[in-house]
Amino acid sequence: MKITAVKTYRYRYDIPEEEQFGNSTRWNAAKNTVIVEVDTDEGVTGYGEADAAGGPAEVTQFIIDREIGPYVIGRDPFCVDAVFEDLYQKSMIHGRRGVIMHAISGIDCALWDIIGKVTGLPIYKLLGGARNKVQAYHSGGFYRRNVPDEWYAEEAKKGYENGYRAFKMKIGRLSMEQDANRVRLVREAIGPDSKLMADVNSNYNVREAIRMGRLLEPYDLFFMEEPVSADDPEGSALVARSIPMPLAGYETEYTRYGFRRLIDCGAMDIVQVDPTRSGGLTECRKIAAYASAHKLPITSHIFAGGLTFMAGLHFSCGVDNGFLLECEANPNPLRTNMFKDFELTLDGDGYVSVPEGPGYGVTLDFDTLEPYRVG
Repeated sequence: MKITAVKTYRYRYDIPEEEQFGNSTRWNAAKNTVIVEVDTDEGVTGYGEADAAGGPAEVTQFIIDREIGPYVIGRDPFCVDAVFEDLYQKSMIHGRRGVIMHAISGIDCALWDIIGKVTGLPIYKLLGGARNKVQAYHSGGFYRRNVPDEWYAEEAKKGYENGYRAFKMKIGRLSMEQDANRVRLVREAIGPDSKLMADVNSNYNVREAIRMGRLLEPYDLFFMEEPVSADDPEGSALVARSIPMPLAGYETEYTRYGFRRLIDCGAMDIVQVDPTRSGGLTECRKIAAYASAHKLPITSHIFAGGLTFMAGLHFSCGVDNGFLLECEANPNPLRTNMFKDFELTLDGDGYVSVPEGPGYGVTLDFDTLEPYRVG
């Protein structure tokens, strides 16, 4: 079997002004993503998603179309390690992180879809088949313009009523006292038995992160996410040793090389990767293995379209130390309307089951996505 073509489809959902949301550093006015299609000479097609991560999705698409996509023509899609290393080495002069790695990730995830379809196995079983379901968490609490603090508690309460038993919210934009009050209200809304996490998006320095960690101690956080920059692993390690809750990170780091540095210095207690950013499923399973050797759990970051969600779901169920699945609460038809045959449902404990069909086990609905296609 040989790869014959790599194609891309770019989509954009413009968020209505009244629904726009932010984290500690930026506001989101649109959701963008690039779907990667990889065709083979035996008629099997795989799909992956390359996260645009807040930047122009045109850049991600251009890199796949004009730079790295042509490198995989004629390659065997089963040789995921060899393909990743080739793409990594050939593009290294342009960058070993960021958009280059997003583009490589999209192709890699499509190769795993092909392997699953050819073998008749779901991707999570190809990765190890550690479990067939994982706890989902309600990723909400994004900053909104002109809403009272009680709004965040009401959002979380609705998530609880919909079956979630784990919740994440944003902090780091307002004063520490204001953010702590928002955390208090959400904790009260979801009760003492639910998991509650807070995401800083790297907007604190070390001193601020430690102070905020201690300020939030009464609210029993399951973890604080990305309190400082991934480029300061020593500082992150100091925060991890000094705050009363576990530290999770870093969605802004890439490849096994970047995560090796973070893990070796004790920069986090929970390892967080994104299969459509960090290097694809091929690289994420290596990160997971290194984390497992250090007895660290690993969780998936998800903030793009439906295939990113699927990659994270299969990854979290596939590896032995996988747990928790991010489920963004913001409206996003590029995630919720992407498939013909999948709808997110939670069991009584807030877990989501992984599809058992070949590859991702889902069928893309290009007709429903067509109104959002921009390239």
